Amino acid sequence: MKTIFFLGSPLLAGAVCPFMSAGTPPSNKAVIPHSHKYDEDLRKLDVSSLEADLIDLMTSSQECWPADSGNYGPFFIRLAWHCSGSYRRSDGSGGCGGGRQRFEPERSWDDNTNLDKARALLAPVKEKYGDGLSWGDLFTFAGTLAIKNMGGPVMDFCFGRLDDADGTASLVLGPTPEQEKVAPCKVNGKCKEPLGSTTIGLIYLNPEGPIDDEGKPQPVPALSAVDVRDAFTRMGMNDTETVALIGGGHAFGKTHGACPAGPGPSPKDDPYNPWPGKCGTGVGEDAFTSGFEGPWTLNPNKWDNEFFKVLISERWEKHIGPGGHWQWKTANPDSPYASTMRLTSDLALLEDASFAAISHEFAEDQGKLDVAFAEAWSKLVTNGGVWSSVSKCTTWAPKSIAV
Repeated sequence: MKTIFFLGSPLLAGAVCPFMSAGTPPSNKAVIPHSHKYDEDLRKLDVSSLEADLIDLMTSSQECWPADSGNYGPFFIRLAWHCSGSYRRSDGSGGCGGGRQRFEPERSWDDNTNLDKARALLAPVKEKYGDGLSWGDLFTFAGTLAIKNMGGPVMDFCFGRLDDADGTASLVLGPTPEQEKVAPCKVNGKCKEPLGSTTIGLIYLNPEGPIDDEGKPQPVPALSAVDVRDAFTRMGMNDTETVALIGGGHAFGKTHGACPAGPGPSPKDDPYNPWPGKCGTGVGEDAFTSGFEGPWTLNPNKWDNEFFKVLISERWEKHIGPGGHWQWKTANPDSPYASTMRLTSDLALLEDASFAAISHEFAEDQGKLDVAFAEAWSKLVTNGGVWSSVSKCTTWAPKSIAV
């Protein structure tokens, strides 16, 4: 199975990943199959083989973009989350259906920094399975499978998202003249509906805290709680789904903000080598993505409810991280969790009565988190886009499905 991946000469750290132009087309457009051709090939898609190839890829770290802790699973979860999280209930725009994260404007959003590498890693898989595997299906299935492969709860997954040839349908999401016409936002960070987020370029909200009148973030969890509910409500999520997605998603992976120099030019400014990174090699420990730095848990490649247990049991204090952003660390430097971090938006879950009650429930009962997260994740990756009339769904072992 490894034969589908790049096996050429060794790459230097920081080199452009092979297949970058497939996952992030420099022309900002791509050829897609006619819906009838997609339907025909979707019927023949070998999901078992696809699953095996993706599992193999997740632990096949490549020098151009080394996998954190040797596993690309959290990276693919972020890809699926950010592709899907653009959905807004106000008009049904956004979502991963269409695979438009490959194009402007979404591919150059700050929240999608370095996801060009995730798309490049998956591009050989897309090439192998051809027209029967859409980009939208690939992104969301890779993230869902990553959760399952790291012990997380998932529901059955259905294929059938039709791809778009460009990002036209995302122009209303901004920042574009089309968005300004239908939903102007005078202060980015205080955007209102019908926009899906308080901040154009971020999937949900500013994780440092709400923006003040001068455009500066306020690292105040109680104020952030208001933005959390607002942002997730715009996506059609209730309080339980909101808390499950935040804490369940943060069971995996880490943030990257090695230094304040930044990630470099976006795909819009440099489509042939976007986000090269300005911190050392720009990859691995030097990678700069969100500007925050650190893991949420001690086992970022394993599903559990540690995020909630530690959120509640530890006392947290704010500080400026190496990337120049407000983030939170344990007040006790000798805590066994001193190496973990939290965002202001994470701490917000304790500053709202409903969020706090749900967070305590998830900390005390892993099973309740399993069910809530599986249902919320399925809703997240399913919303939005145009779907085929052909139905092709997985049926995983019961132990992998929250019911």
